[in-house]
Amino acid sequence: MYSSIERITAGTRPFVERQIAENWGGPYIVTRGVLHDTRTHPGFVAVENGMIIAYGLFHISGDNCEITVLESLRQGQGVGSALVKAIIKAADDAGCKRVWLITTNDNTRAIRFYQRFGFALKAVHINAVNEARKLKPQIPLTGCDGIPIAHEFEFEIRRFSNESNYD
Repeated sequence: MYSSIERITAGTRPFVERQIAENWGGPYIVTRGVLHDTRTHPGFVAVENGMIIAYGLFHISGDNCEITVLESLRQGQGVGSALVKAIIKAADDAGCKRVWLITTNDNTRAIRFYQRFGFALKAVHINAVNEARKLKPQIPLTGCDGIPIAHEFEFEIRRFSNESNYD
């Protein structure tokens, strides 16, 4: 079990950047046709015995907070949920009304996770990954379980600061 959730700092940022480069072809990701430089996104890490075991990044624009990266290096221990809660709190603190994210059609584990957490499926953007590959050609053609990566699934939670029930 993780021992703490902490803001990403200058000391933890290099680890996160290495993980994104290794596991996401980073530092850039694409969501809804926008190329994001994850090195500029704030976030949180989950720490266990001095080791980072998960991290989450987000981007706030207006009253929207997009979760841009969420990765657990030890799944099934509750760290993903703890990171999402920390991001939602940061979004609430910033006055955001909506927390949203994109995952791809192959990532069935993430799709289940976000729905269990309470995110609603807002939209399925058919063949959006083909457009994303124009901005980031290294996006693979197939992903989890050999499923072709083609579509973006957009999930959201609509939030209001006085409804902080994810603590």
